[in-house]
Amino acid sequence: MIPELPLTLIASLERRLITATSLATSPFTGSAQLQDWGGEWWEYQIEMAQSRGRYGRRLAAFFAQLGGPRGRFLFRDPSIAQSLGAGEPLVDGAGQSGKVLATRGWVANEPALLAGDFLSLGADSATRLYQVTADAIADAEGRATLNLVPRLRASPADSAPLEVTAPVVLLRLAAPVPARIGRVESYRFSFTAREAL
Repeated sequence: MIPELPLTLIASLERRLITATSLATSPFTGSAQLQDWGGEWWEYQIEMAQSRGRYGRRLAAFFAQLGGPRGRFLFRDPSIAQSLGAGEPLVDGAGQSGKVLATRGWVANEPALLAGDFLSLGADSATRLYQVTADAIADAEGRATLNLVPRLRASPADSAPLEVTAPVVLLRLAAPVPARIGRVESYRFSFTAREAL
Protein backbone atom coordinates (compact mmCIF):
# COMPACT_ATOMS: atom_id res chain seq x y z
CA MET A 1 0.00 0.00 0.00
CA ILE A 2 1.31 3.46 -0.93
CA PRO A 3 1.67 5.80 2.10
CA GLU A 4 -0.03 9.18 2.10
CA LEU A 5 1.79 12.35 3.20
CA PRO A 6 0.19 13.44 6.48
CA LEU A 7 -1.62 16.66 5.73
CA THR A 8 -0.06 19.43 7.74
CA LEU A 9 0.12 23.13 7.18
CA ILE A 10 1.87 23.97 3.93
CA ALA A 11 3.89 27.19 4.09
CA SER A 12 4.20 27.40 0.30
CA LEU A 13 3.60 25.19 -2.69
CA GLU A 14 4.51 25.35 -6.39
CA ARG A 15 2.78 23.01 -8.82
CA ARG A 16 3.63 22.89 -12.50
CA LEU A 17 2.80 20.68 -15.45
CA ILE A 18 5.97 19.66 -17.27
CA THR A 19 5.80 18.70 -20.95
CA ALA A 20 8.47 16.69 -22.74
CA THR A 21 9.20 19.15 -25.51
CA SER A 22 12.30 20.72 -26.97
CA LEU A 23 12.58 23.90 -29.02
CA ALA A 24 15.43 24.48 -31.47
CA THR A 25 15.80 28.04 -32.77
CA SER A 26 18.01 28.87 -35.74
CA PRO A 27 20.61 31.52 -34.84
CA PHE A 28 20.55 32.67 -38.47
CA THR A 29 16.87 33.00 -39.33
CA GLY A 30 15.17 32.91 -35.93
CA SER A 31 12.82 30.17 -37.13
CA ALA A 32 11.96 27.58 -34.51
CA GLN A 33 11.26 23.86 -34.65
CA LEU A 34 9.35 22.23 -31.81
CA GLN A 35 9.66 18.55 -30.93
CA ASP A 36 6.82 17.22 -28.77
CA TRP A 37 7.65 13.81 -27.28
CA GLY A 38 4.23 13.43 -25.65
CA GLY A 39 5.31 13.06 -22.02
CA GLU A 40 3.56 15.15 -19.36
CA TRP A 41 3.83 15.06 -15.58
CA TRP A 42 3.26 17.18 -12.48
CA GLU A 43 6.12 18.57 -10.39
CA TYR A 44 5.85 20.05 -6.90
CA GLN A 45 8.09 22.25 -4.76
CA ILE A 46 6.72 22.20 -1.21
CA GLU A 47 7.78 23.96 1.95
CA MET A 48 5.97 22.69 5.01
CA ALA A 49 5.09 24.87 7.97
CA GLN A 50 7.12 24.51 11.12
CA SER A 51 6.22 21.54 13.31
CA ARG A 52 7.42 20.74 16.80
CA GLY A 53 8.39 17.79 18.96
CA ARG A 54 6.83 14.41 18.32
CA TYR A 55 4.90 15.59 15.26
CA GLY A 56 8.10 16.86 13.65
CA ARG A 57 9.83 13.56 14.41
CA ARG A 58 6.95 11.60 12.89
CA LEU A 59 7.17 13.68 9.72
CA ALA A 60 10.95 13.14 9.62
CA ALA A 61 10.32 9.39 9.92
CA PHE A 62 7.79 9.51 7.05
CA PHE A 63 10.38 11.08 4.73
CA ALA A 64 13.17 8.78 5.94
CA GLN A 65 11.15 5.62 5.28
CA LEU A 66 10.57 6.71 1.68
CA GLY A 67 14.31 6.37 1.04
CA GLY A 68 14.58 9.42 -1.20
CA PRO A 69 13.56 8.77 -4.83
CA ARG A 70 13.11 5.05 -4.08
CA GLY A 71 9.75 5.53 -2.38
CA ARG A 72 6.45 6.88 -3.65
CA PHE A 73 3.68 8.60 -1.73
CA LEU A 74 0.22 10.03 -2.24
CA PHE A 75 -0.33 13.76 -1.76
CA ARG A 76 -3.73 15.42 -1.41
CA ASP A 77 -2.84 18.89 -2.61
CA PRO A 78 -4.68 21.21 -0.17
CA SER A 79 -4.70 24.00 -2.76
CA ILE A 80 -7.10 22.02 -4.95
CA ALA A 81 -9.63 20.77 -2.41
CA GLN A 82 -13.02 21.48 -3.96
CA SER A 83 -16.54 21.58 -2.58
CA LEU A 84 -18.85 20.51 -5.38
CA GLY A 85 -22.38 19.23 -5.45
CA ALA A 86 -21.14 16.78 -8.05
CA GLY A 87 -23.24 13.68 -7.58
CA GLU A 88 -21.18 10.49 -7.93
CA PRO A 89 -19.13 10.93 -11.12
CA LEU A 90 -17.87 7.88 -13.01
CA VAL A 91 -16.02 7.21 -16.25
CA ASP A 92 -18.57 6.68 -19.04
CA GLY A 93 -17.18 3.96 -21.30
CA ALA A 94 -13.93 2.01 -21.58
CA GLY A 95 -11.18 2.53 -24.16
CA GLN A 96 -10.88 6.30 -23.80
CA SER A 97 -7.61 8.08 -24.55
CA GLY A 98 -6.29 11.56 -25.32
CA LYS A 99 -7.32 14.78 -23.59
CA VAL A 100 -11.08 14.22 -23.43
CA LEU A 101 -12.94 12.03 -20.92
CA ALA A 102 -16.62 11.07 -21.13
CA THR A 103 -18.21 10.87 -17.68
CA ARG A 104 -21.60 10.28 -16.05
CA GLY A 105 -23.19 10.52 -12.62
CA TRP A 106 -23.23 14.32 -12.33
CA VAL A 107 -26.21 16.37 -11.19
CA ALA A 108 -28.32 16.88 -14.33
CA ASN A 109 -28.16 20.27 -16.07
CA GLU A 110 -25.63 21.61 -13.54
CA PRO A 111 -21.93 22.44 -13.84
CA ALA A 112 -19.90 19.23 -13.50
CA LEU A 113 -16.42 20.74 -13.28
CA LEU A 114 -15.16 24.16 -14.31
CA ALA A 115 -11.91 25.20 -15.97
CA GLY A 116 -9.16 25.01 -13.38
CA ASP A 117 -10.80 22.25 -11.30
CA PHE A 118 -8.92 19.00 -10.67
CA LEU A 119 -9.78 15.32 -10.48
CA SER A 120 -7.89 12.12 -9.88
CA LEU A 121 -8.40 8.67 -11.34
CA GLY A 122 -7.14 5.31 -10.10
CA ALA A 123 -5.83 4.07 -6.77
CA ASP A 124 -2.46 3.41 -5.15
CA SER A 125 0.27 3.08 -7.81
CA ALA A 126 -2.22 3.80 -10.63
CA THR A 127 -3.33 7.19 -9.19
CA ARG A 128 -3.18 10.03 -11.75
CA LEU A 129 -4.00 13.74 -11.37
CA TYR A 130 -5.72 15.80 -14.09
CA GLN A 131 -6.83 19.41 -14.48
CA VAL A 132 -9.97 20.46 -16.35
CA THR A 133 -9.26 23.05 -19.07
CA ALA A 134 -12.83 24.05 -20.03
CA ASP A 135 -16.16 24.35 -18.23
CA ALA A 136 -18.23 21.15 -18.42
CA ILE A 137 -22.00 21.24 -17.88
CA ALA A 138 -23.86 17.97 -17.32
CA ASP A 139 -26.66 17.17 -19.73
CA ALA A 140 -30.19 16.05 -18.75
CA GLU A 141 -28.88 12.51 -18.13
CA GLY A 142 -26.00 13.65 -15.92
CA ARG A 143 -23.31 13.08 -18.57
CA ALA A 144 -20.43 15.51 -19.17
CA THR A 145 -17.35 15.52 -21.37
CA LEU A 146 -14.21 16.78 -19.63
CA ASN A 147 -11.25 18.40 -21.41
CA LEU A 148 -8.10 17.50 -19.45
CA VAL A 149 -4.39 18.07 -19.05
CA PRO A 150 -2.27 16.06 -19.08
CA ARG A 151 -3.61 13.55 -21.59
CA LEU A 152 -4.90 10.27 -20.18
CA ARG A 153 -1.90 8.06 -19.36
CA ALA A 154 -3.94 4.83 -19.48
CA SER A 155 -7.46 4.03 -20.57
CA PRO A 156 -9.65 4.05 -17.44
CA ALA A 157 -12.18 1.28 -16.92
CA ASP A 158 -15.85 1.94 -17.51
CA SER A 159 -17.52 3.06 -14.24
CA ALA A 160 -14.17 3.95 -12.61
CA PRO A 161 -14.86 6.60 -9.94
CA LEU A 162 -13.53 10.16 -10.24
CA GLU A 163 -12.14 11.79 -7.08
CA VAL A 164 -13.24 15.41 -7.32
CA THR A 165 -13.57 16.52 -3.69
CA ALA A 166 -9.94 15.93 -2.59
CA PRO A 167 -7.92 14.90 -5.67
CA VAL A 168 -4.68 13.05 -5.02
CA VAL A 169 -1.40 12.74 -6.94
CA LEU A 170 1.23 9.97 -6.74
CA LEU A 171 4.66 11.54 -6.19
CA ARG A 172 8.32 10.49 -5.98
CA LEU A 173 10.89 12.60 -4.14
CA ALA A 174 13.64 14.18 -6.24
CA ALA A 175 16.13 13.67 -3.38
CA PRO A 176 16.17 12.71 0.31
CA VAL A 177 14.41 15.28 2.51
CA PRO A 178 16.57 16.85 5.23
CA ALA A 179 15.04 17.64 8.60
CA ARG A 180 16.08 21.19 9.55
CA ILE A 181 15.86 21.26 13.34
CA GLY A 182 15.94 24.54 15.19
CA ARG A 183 15.62 25.65 18.78
CA VAL A 184 12.94 24.12 20.98
CA GLU A 185 12.90 21.07 18.68
CA SER A 186 11.20 22.91 15.82
CA TYR A 187 11.31 21.09 12.49
CA ARG A 188 11.20 22.54 8.96
CA PHE A 189 10.92 20.46 5.79
CA SER A 190 11.03 21.42 2.12
CA PHE A 191 11.18 19.08 -0.82
CA THR A 192 10.80 18.68 -4.56
CA ALA A 193 8.83 15.80 -6.00
CA ARG A 194 7.55 14.75 -9.40
CA GLU A 195 4.66 12.58 -10.44
CA ALA A 196 5.59 8.90 -10.26
CA LEU A 197 4.51 7.41 -13.58
